[in-house]
Amino acid sequence: MKKNTKQPASTHTAGNIHVLTFNQRRFVTGLTWQTIKAQRNPMKEIRRVGKERGLDLVAVRRSDSIQAGFAPKTRLRLRGTYSLTVALASLLEGCCIIVIALGQSATGEAQYTLVGKTERGGIHIWSDKVFLAGQLRQTIIDLREDLRGSKGTLNVPVYGDPDIAEVTDALDLEALLTPKNLSKDFRLKPLTMGMTREQLIAAGVAVAIGLCAVAWWRYVENEREAASRAALQREMLRQAELNKEARYKAALASFGHPWIDKPSVTTFISQCQNVISKVPISINGWMSNLILCTEQGVSVQSIRRTNSAATTSGYVAAVKGLFGVTPVFSFADSSQTSFSLPHKLRPEGDDPMIPANERLMALISRFQALNVDLSITAVPITDVKQNSEGETLPLQDWQEYRFSAETDVPPRDIFTGAAFTGIRLSEITLAVNTSDGSVRYKISGSLYGKR
Repeated sequence: MKKNTKQPASTHTAGNIHVLTFNQRRFVTGLTWQTIKAQRNPMKEIRRVGKERGLDLVAVRRSDSIQAGFAPKTRLRLRGTYSLTVALASLLEGCCIIVIALGQSATGEAQYTLVGKTERGGIHIWSDKVFLAGQLRQTIIDLREDLRGSKGTLNVPVYGDPDIAEVTDALDLEALLTPKNLSKDFRLKPLTMGMTREQLIAAGVAVAIGLCAVAWWRYVENEREAASRAALQREMLRQAELNKEARYKAALASFGHPWIDKPSVTTFISQCQNVISKVPISINGWMSNLILCTEQGVSVQSIRRTNSAATTSGYVAAVKGLFGVTPVFSFADSSQTSFSLPHKLRPEGDDPMIPANERLMALISRFQALNVDLSITAVPITDVKQNSEGETLPLQDWQEYRFSAETDVPPRDIFTGAAFTGIRLSEITLAVNTSDGSVRYKISGSLYGKR
């Protein structure tokens, strides 16, 4: 290799320890090397030696033997650094010497360190020591002779800066020590559970603080969860009470008084009579034989007499002229037709709640006084005292009776005065006998009262 040696990007020094930077990676020199005799569990022996000497970090080189380079305690941060000696001994082939410049000493004299690699790959004991410029030439000569041993002709190249007289081969450390060439085996390893004594103390303090923080956090979290559970319980109870109240109100609403939105007896009869009075008995030859009055309107049914010359078209035209509506007629039975006159009756609203039996007795007595037969049926009530939640439900507080009667007496003569609260009519049917002109009434309705 014939390139000029590049100086490290930066050098940090503390005692014999120097930290050099190549390619943004830090390399340590100045380790104390020792051969480890224990072969079965060398790391155990390395840790024992490190503990005896109060050391924290070590670099390990495995060749024909196992060697440990111990790093003394220093203010420099050596964790994560590489051993420059192990890296060079691993990357360069054969027995060799490497000269690395370390900068100047406190007196301004140039300093160097050497790496001696034995023929079998081991690290020479003189490696990683600091030598001044005046010591360098003789030290290299002595180290080369020691590496050759009995093999006086063994070639031992000296790598380094070619400006140094004893260097035989130029070495570019930047080019050699690239990240892709580095192995984790070149790194210094911790001897005390992965941390130095100071780091262990700091870690212990951090753990203690962390445990206190966790304990406090758990206390606060437990208090928060307890408060949250209590709030949730209160909300659940409140919601349950609201749901219970809503279910009760819904059940109560289902028992709303059905007569509230229906017209009074007086209003119903008056409106029916008003419309019926406007319907002629004969409409263009068709006889009005059946008139039905309900809350929604009045329906008029007409028939065509036998052998009559009256026509359907004439009837339709007459009805349109009188009432502005179109009759409905059947092709299957052309002798019958009908039309409807819708109306809207004003609801009476609520009536005072008095016992149903009292109202029932008054109604029956009224029809008896007129010698009119009255049919009455009680509407059955199915009481649900509890719902599926076991909650007590309100019960219907009113009773309905449906009644009907057929009579020759007009409804206005039956229901006279204002003594018919709690009664609502649903239908009045007026049937006309076209033979003699007599009229028959059918009245239907409901009576309501307190149970």
